[in-house]
Amino acid sequence: MNKQKPINLTLNFLNEMGVAANNDYAFINREMGIVNSMYEMNNRFFHVGQPYRTKEMRILRGLRGSARMSVNLMEYTIKEHTIGLIPPNALLQIVDISGDYDIQALAADSNFIPTQQHSILTDWHTQQAFFLDNHVEEWRRTGTFFSLIWDAVHLQPYRREVVQHLITSLLYNVHYLQDNYHRDELLRPSRHEELFRRFITLVNEHCKTQRTTAFYADHLCLSPRYLSSVIRDVSGHTVVEWINQAVVLEAKVLLKHSDLLTYQIADELHFPNPSFFSKFFKRMTGMTPQEYQRT
Repeated sequence: MNKQKPINLTLNFLNEMGVAANNDYAFINREMGIVNSMYEMNNRFFHVGQPYRTKEMRILRGLRGSARMSVNLMEYTIKEHTIGLIPPNALLQIVDISGDYDIQALAADSNFIPTQQHSILTDWHTQQAFFLDNHVEEWRRTGTFFSLIWDAVHLQPYRREVVQHLITSLLYNVHYLQDNYHRDELLRPSRHEELFRRFITLVNEHCKTQRTTAFYADHLCLSPRYLSSVIRDVSGHTVVEWINQAVVLEAKVLLKHSDLLTYQIADELHFPNPSFFSKFFKRMTGMTPQEYQRT
């Protein structure tokens, strides 16, 4: 398969690779996909520690076992009774996974959502990952949506509008859970925590080209000194450390999932030259870019 550009985990790519062909456990077309059991699919495409770029929005429903994953630099655990939302164009990395881990997953292209609903479902909440744990009633309700969608995609002839509106209804329900979560006084993040989340969102969006504290402080209408203080207090890491971590993940995606040469990747990530990029990558990972490609 020609890989002139980095491979994203798109619905089309999964179909082409045969990772999740339509079978007893998965249904995927060019607009949406649903997996009833990742465990039963015996899916070995994902590797622990390797980052991937996901194009479409994804909703996850933990069935058993547990997995720790990083979504846009933030780490989450998904297990039984967990509901998760991964926003579009997210950088995903599996940190650790148990042998019995199983989830249901649904992905939908943003163009599949009816136009009149799209703006409501793409506010700032949906630009951040959202995970809700141990809410059994909502977890079961989400399971009902999954069952309805699973049944609908197998009807003949294919009832596209039915599937479309069922997925939109599920998104509205998750959107409601997000709003409810943020209104809850006991769960509501502090102002500094919210600022940190907004900072991380900006880092994931701009780290390829912007690596100064001043740039992010300006976008957040803060002084660089104040932003640095908040980020260190909330996360225990500096602004530069978060930016560097994001750049390394972008580099790993390019090294593993593209045919770009090292000097081209250095240029893509706006390093002054390949030597500077290689030294940066080795300092951050302990390996040269070429050594990482061979792992």
